[in-house]
Amino acid sequence: MLFSSRFPLRSLLLTAAVFLASAHAAEDSKEARPKRGTLELGKGPRAQTDPAQVGAINGLFGKVVESITPSVVSINTEKKWSAQPQPFDHRFYEFFGLPKPEIPDDRSPKKNVPLGGGSGFIASKNGHILTNAHVLEGADVVKVRLNNQKTYTAKILGVDKKADVAVIQIDAPASELRPAAFGDSRNLQIGEWVLAIGTPFALQNTVTSGIVSAKGRREQFTGADSYQDFIQTDAAVNPGNSGGPLVNLRGEVIGINSSIYTRTGGYMGVSFAIPINMAVKVAEDLIYDGRVTRGYLGVAIDNVDENLAGALGLPGSAGCLIREVTPGSPAARGGLKAGDIVLSADGVEVLDAAHLRNLVADLRPGQAYPFETWRDGKKITLSLKVGAKPGEEGQAEIIPATEGEDTRGGFASAKLGLRFEGVDAAARKRLELPADLAGAVVTEVTDGSPAAENGLLEGMVITHYKRKQDPVFQPIQNAKQLSDAAKTLAAGDQIAFMIYNKGKTDLRALRVR
Repeated sequence: MLFSSRFPLRSLLLTAAVFLASAHAAEDSKEARPKRGTLELGKGPRAQTDPAQVGAINGLFGKVVESITPSVVSINTEKKWSAQPQPFDHRFYEFFGLPKPEIPDDRSPKKNVPLGGGSGFIASKNGHILTNAHVLEGADVVKVRLNNQKTYTAKILGVDKKADVAVIQIDAPASELRPAAFGDSRNLQIGEWVLAIGTPFALQNTVTSGIVSAKGRREQFTGADSYQDFIQTDAAVNPGNSGGPLVNLRGEVIGINSSIYTRTGGYMGVSFAIPINMAVKVAEDLIYDGRVTRGYLGVAIDNVDENLAGALGLPGSAGCLIREVTPGSPAARGGLKAGDIVLSADGVEVLDAAHLRNLVADLRPGQAYPFETWRDGKKITLSLKVGAKPGEEGQAEIIPATEGEDTRGGFASAKLGLRFEGVDAAARKRLELPADLAGAVVTEVTDGSPAAENGLLEGMVITHYKRKQDPVFQPIQNAKQLSDAAKTLAAGDQIAFMIYNKGKTDLRALRVR
């Protein structure tokens, strides 16, 4: 056989040698591999645990999930489709006598705009579902997907933003509805195991576990106009979990997953749930009355610090200080006085001012409840008939939408969130005002208003005001003068008040919304 000079014999021999060496190496590699079944893979030492106990724990979690999963629903919200404005202004063509251009028909699909989603859980065989108020925000259409993957359009029965609770209802056969069992969130123990179930990132029926980290989270995360009393857990809660149930190991719903604390926008190990006791009270009001009615005493309150507790001989700093009692209020009629320390309400120990506010809000108006109070170095029990909080029980709004004189002989400013009257003889006697004091007496303050957020209270007397255009504080001779000044304010304007309250003067400033 002949070989060309381009591929000499020496090169061919070297190539053959390399090939034979590789073949021998592959054969040696096959011989070095162990035979299947000769290795003891995964035969390391196990933890010395009782298999029966491990099985019991796993089985317990599995039973809880099995019992609650059929009650959990996925919620999707939409905004209704609306026609877009036409791209041509026909008036332009008509003015110049030009022919109108032909506009093609809009044949694009008339689809609703998706807003977002969340979770919820079935509360009754009648199709009532509990979720968060913020899950439904801005929604025109609410769609609910059950555990059996069937989807229904829901009706919004009521929304309470102050507690972040909402109730919706679907028209589904009772055979498809599995109501959840509710527990008692007052009996929840710190350290107790809980499970959070919902639809994070559209992943239906996702289960996470954790423990109750704390209870009674209030003022750190809620506004002055909120009534939330959070359960803190470390069960993972992510976007889409909102409105889903937080359950204990008895399979009982003890909270509604609502929010997280985060610096990144994602879950960081701290989540919050609304106690089911509070949620049920709100839900029942929405279902049966169409509105939420909260208890009301008519008091100004504050926390008890160590110095006050020591001076009054209290065993600790728990409780709530009554700073002021509104004349004629339920508290005044029941005998509560300024300076009293409320220790418990309806048998529940009061931890601080925010706690008492939530406890009273959950009480039924028109019913009497025992309030244990510290007065003059000893405990006394008062029976207080709780009233209905104005503006939340179907009565007329506290502050009318207009500015100026109202039908009750006083003046109102919706911009400030105030109603006020002149200082007359009755007011001087009731509030023990000096004979020469002039101004406007605050008679009502709207919750969440600029006045409320800056500490104005009923019974205070506004003696002077100053706007940006005023060179100095203007003395108030009558209520109409203050009303006229309020009318000149626009959104974003600021006004300062000099206040007289119980023999002391103070300065408050607020911004108009």
